[in-house]
Amino acid sequence: MRTKTKISLLLLLFLFNFAFARFEWRDVVQTVEILENGDVIVNDERTLWTNEDFGEAFLCVPLTGKQELLLLDDSGSLSGYEARAYQQSCTNGLRGQEVVVKHSQRISNGRVRFHYKLTNTLDYYSDVVQWFWQISGTADTTIKGYNLTVKIPGDMAFPYDAYVHRFGNKELPTVILSENRNELKVHFNNIPKGDGVEIRYLMPPHLFIKQASKPGLEKLLEEEARGVGLIPEKTLIAKLRSSPFMALPGLLALLALAMGIWQAYNKYGREPKLETMQYNFEPPSNLPPAAVVAMMSQTNNFDSGPAFHATVMDLARRGFGEFIGKGKKFEMMLDLNKDDSELESFEKDVLDYLKRAAATNPRGDASHLEFRELKQYSKKYIESFMALWKRKIRTWVEGYFGGDLISEESKSGSSRWMVISLAATVLMGLMGAMLISTPRIIYFVFVAISMVLLFLAGVSLMSWRPEVAREVYAWQGFKRTLKDYTIMKDAPNDFYQLWDKYFVYAAALGVAAAFLKNIRKAAPLVGIAEDELMRRGRWMGSSANTNFSDFSSFSKSINSMSSALNSASASASSGGSSSGGGGGGGSGGGGGGR
Repeated sequence: MRTKTKISLLLLLFLFNFAFARFEWRDVVQTVEILENGDVIVNDERTLWTNEDFGEAFLCVPLTGKQELLLLDDSGSLSGYEARAYQQSCTNGLRGQEVVVKHSQRISNGRVRFHYKLTNTLDYYSDVVQWFWQISGTADTTIKGYNLTVKIPGDMAFPYDAYVHRFGNKELPTVILSENRNELKVHFNNIPKGDGVEIRYLMPPHLFIKQASKPGLEKLLEEEARGVGLIPEKTLIAKLRSSPFMALPGLLALLALAMGIWQAYNKYGREPKLETMQYNFEPPSNLPPAAVVAMMSQTNNFDSGPAFHATVMDLARRGFGEFIGKGKKFEMMLDLNKDDSELESFEKDVLDYLKRAAATNPRGDASHLEFRELKQYSKKYIESFMALWKRKIRTWVEGYFGGDLISEESKSGSSRWMVISLAATVLMGLMGAMLISTPRIIYFVFVAISMVLLFLAGVSLMSWRPEVAREVYAWQGFKRTLKDYTIMKDAPNDFYQLWDKYFVYAAALGVAAAFLKNIRKAAPLVGIAEDELMRRGRWMGSSANTNFSDFSSFSKSINSMSSALNSASASASSGGSSSGGGGGGGSGGGGGGR
């Protein structure tokens, strides 16, 4: 269970690191110019900061109806980084355009300019023209330092006016409307994540080219009097969405989930307590090495690499082949005529795999397998082979023990709590998406924790059947012996007479290097000659034409052979990682870095 705990803690640390990735807009300066032809030019300069890194800074500008956005050519980086600016459809599900500054390298701090033109965003009436725009939206990342300037085509007087709306933000903005009402300035020290800013500018129609016949000034003034953007219902919802108390239901649900999993673990997740030896000087049974690997895992997703390599070694030990070392290069001579009826089906599969790889030998010698040929063959076939081979071994092991290795009660309990944990994860995520500001962050942390609980439910709640547990504990005791010199030096002579067989098990159990080192140190203490040890391990790479002065040089050759075999039969697949995040920006739709 210690391994499970370590894995869980590592996963928890990873998820917490992901959950606390932060993005902030800093020193945002927006200048908006409303033109007489109805176009709106927005020059938006801002700095994106993160505690990780990003390659792209972006804003999503929501658009409706016939509204359009055109990104202007001088958009880009203001920090001297090589970057390009472009626009695309919003990637967060909103209808609109995303303006993006993509850097040629990942950075943690950079100032950018989004310069764009909006069309069809004004509402025309016979007695008023309205520009009502969420210039900083409720999906936005935290903004530290916000300055907005809006300019209109000409002067105006009462009843035409400009209005600033905020949502859950408790900070009162500094608002300055020029004496002739043709310029509005707005300043916030801080706009928390999930809050935003709306601007309503009610302007006289004679300032614009386009005219309309239907009146609307009285209606718009009445709406503003009722507090559009600050109506009681909207304010209450915004306050609820940003209230830390909204995290309380999630916390209680999370505690209930953790308590339920803990109780289930105490009920049927603990492994059976059996009297077994702490150290064994011989294997508890004659299980094939690959079967030992499969048995030691409570799931079907065991590491098949050691099982495969140990099986190849065991085939050589039993006379189906012999390793030949040439410096750091190794080959294998297969005995194609040896009767393989003694092999288990999955062992025969490995032998056939080696034979197929040897058949690719361009010299036409089907018994001569060079490791470079095995490596080339494995690039194409090892993954598909392993997928089928793992299932075959697990099926054999379950047949050996007369059924599933896991107790039925723990298996069904694990599945039940995994489903409950998955449902909790989804609900926490939905709650986080609905809330804003601090509660959203809290619920995303809850998502990370519930994912860890999901993992724990899938791993910790399953326990072996008692008869399987007894076998597993015995093999664990044998593994402890193989890697503990202080115990192994007191082993009987029979232990050393079978050291090459035990080496195969050590390879399957992942302690081959430690076992080989201990053998070299302990054998002289019990009077076992080095040449006798080397004779027992002749199949490991000591051909008739190869002489080793001592067991130390022989063991180095064995380690090289093991490494070469691992490399030659490894999958050619590759992996990678990515980092980044998202948040909110200007113009209502959200933005940030990624």
